[in-house]
Amino acid sequence: MNFPSSHRYLRTLSFLLLLSVFLVGGCAKKLQLTVINPAEVDTTGIRKVAVGQFKIAKINWIYKLERNGNWKSRERFLTEAQEQSLSNQIRARVISQLATVPYFDLVYADEFAALEDNATIQDAVAAIGFSTEEVDAVLNGKVWVDVIVTDGVEIAKTDLEFKQGGREGSFNYTVEILSYWPYKSVNGTMALELKLTRLFPTDVLSVTFDSRSYSDKVGGKPADLQTKIAQGVYSISSLAAGSGSKEEGDDKIEESDLVLPNFNQLIANLSESIAAQFSRKVALTLKKVDYSIASGGNKTAAMLIEAGAYEKAIEVLSTALDQAENKQPDDYYNLGLCFEAIGDYGLASVSYSDAINLEPGNLLYAQGIGRIDRLKRENRKLRQQLDTKE
Repeated sequence: MNFPSSHRYLRTLSFLLLLSVFLVGGCAKKLQLTVINPAEVDTTGIRKVAVGQFKIAKINWIYKLERNGNWKSRERFLTEAQEQSLSNQIRARVISQLATVPYFDLVYADEFAALEDNATIQDAVAAIGFSTEEVDAVLNGKVWVDVIVTDGVEIAKTDLEFKQGGREGSFNYTVEILSYWPYKSVNGTMALELKLTRLFPTDVLSVTFDSRSYSDKVGGKPADLQTKIAQGVYSISSLAAGSGSKEEGDDKIEESDLVLPNFNQLIANLSESIAAQFSRKVALTLKKVDYSIASGGNKTAAMLIEAGAYEKAIEVLSTALDQAENKQPDDYYNLGLCFEAIGDYGLASVSYSDAINLEPGNLLYAQGIGRIDRLKRENRKLRQQLDTKE
């Protein structure tokens, strides 16, 4: 009898069993729901929002060029028309975020486009009011931009070691060379102030000041240059200073503007990120969430839940729990998941509690209870906000 082989067989079998358990656990079925999150600030009574001015407070746009150690720097300026175009682009990105969940009616009118801040809003309200009727609030913004575009060359000093003959005691020598690596980079920072002001009475509902940064680079010295040289990937002629040779595509890096985002695209992307954060603060937002379906218990019900047939799954699980002598906690949990999916948080809380009473300490069941407690708190706030949007 070969004991070592038998031991190896048992170890292999144990490994395969553990692997199968891991794979089954890793492939747990999920229930995906779309939930509505309430606004972080109280927007009760706000239905129609006018889009005001998005003022460009400051733009610092620098272009740097370096050749042979000489740096040249020049500032680029936008015309009034270009600034207006940029302002409109930022405003459009902010509005697109607010329009994702249609609980605000957005109004575009010339009389609001000149409103820079709540001081001018107060003056306009006190003086003549507005011809556009039933506007509840005005959204405006202010923008600061810093962008630096660099077109340069990195210099790398590299030691190439040569061995003559490769025999013991043979003469070795080292050649020091310089290699030049053209690159382009862009570094941008944008600060955006967004303000939502109620008209009657005139007060600021929400104001946020947030910033985003972006950095990108193409070309330049490879991070693993020394390793590649040691492996013979680069030839001496391609690295030698003044050899006149370039890696394929270097000239494209130096001459092309397509390898990095242009100025307008960069600002648009940064503003969209800030707008998404502001939208979650002042508006009802939709969010997709994934909840785990308990793998034990009634298999038919689990399949129905995964298919979105929550009412039918409730019937199947209720019947199974009524008839079962040994009730499965996973069935109670999945029943709670169905009630949560249809918005009946009271019955969902009861079902999750029944599950954890049968199996105390189960993390999945505890997550369900905690989730329902949070949803109950948010639901009161959400219903109040929804009532004003209908």
